[in-house]
Amino acid sequence: MSSSSGPLTEELQCSICLDVFTDPVTTPCGHNFCKTCLNKCWDNSQTCNCPYCNETFNIRPDLKINTTLRELVDHYKKKSPEKTPEVLKKPEVLCDVCEERKLKALKSCLGCQSSYCETHLEPHLKVAGLKKHKLINPVRNLEDYICQKHERPLELFCRDDQTCVCLSCTDGDHKNHNTVPIEETQLIIQDTQQMIQDRFKKIQDIKHSAEVRKRNTEEEKAARVELFTDLIRSIERCQTELLEMMEEQQKAAEKQEEELIEELEQEITELKMRNTELEQLSHTEDHLHLLQIYSSLCSSRNTRNWSEISVKTDESLETLRRALTQLQDTLQEKFTLTGMIIYTQH
Repeated sequence: MSSSSGPLTEELQCSICLDVFTDPVTTPCGHNFCKTCLNKCWDNSQTCNCPYCNETFNIRPDLKINTTLRELVDHYKKKSPEKTPEVLKKPEVLCDVCEERKLKALKSCLGCQSSYCETHLEPHLKVAGLKKHKLINPVRNLEDYICQKHERPLELFCRDDQTCVCLSCTDGDHKNHNTVPIEETQLIIQDTQQMIQDRFKKIQDIKHSAEVRKRNTEEEKAARVELFTDLIRSIERCQTELLEMMEEQQKAAEKQEEELIEELEQEITELKMRNTELEQLSHTEDHLHLLQIYSSLCSSRNTRNWSEISVKTDESLETLRRALTQLQDTLQEKFTLTGMIIYTQH
């Protein structure tokens, strides 16, 4: 049996080179081209557009071979290699009935194996017996649409053997095979193209989601770095303030200690001098004069109450402790705020 996939000619033709597909690929918009033709088209352009519908793709699609379409192309080339160039030129088909000036055929009849213009096609539209004939778009090579074994129209496509068959073939060599009407092969191609288009769209959605996630992650990282940088700065500032305060407290305490020691030493010197005077007067018998001097010595000097000194030192230490506690509370508030911000972001 000689068969052909003639009815699929238009679906097997690249709209760029106008030849049978070579390594057919499908764009996200669902149109087919030769892989080389489409790549050349995009390489010579700043944008990636579909040459058929002019749809623009923001990201250049990763072209994959449409294996289903390639199998159909291979089958077509194998079955009718010598007719392929002629078929693709789409020559004008003339009416087989017109005698003088032949008019352009409107339809070809597989039952009559003839082509008819609009006028001579009318019987096939009105006569009951002729209405059952299979009409197709006008073609010259009608024999390619007829099963050479059974002389019946090739109306089915055998998916198991990837070839066109007639109804009689399904009772013989192609019995129990998976066959579909030839018209449905176009639906199969369309379904495959739609699946490819859906998967291209899914890839673009995944890539877009990845870009959004990456951008959000970078923004969140930047925000957290800024947050922790501010926190570190606050810690360093509080540490500096605390150290400065401790240094000031230390210097104040040292200055106070030096002043107290100096004052104590001065009082000791004065007391020693008076003690010397008292010892000298103690050897005299003029007790009245001794009492007067002693009374003067005792009343002329108001010495410091040294029992209060330790209390003042404790107060300075307590002031330092309060300042340290306040700084700790400030840092704790910042840590708590940071934790709340991070928790809220999650």
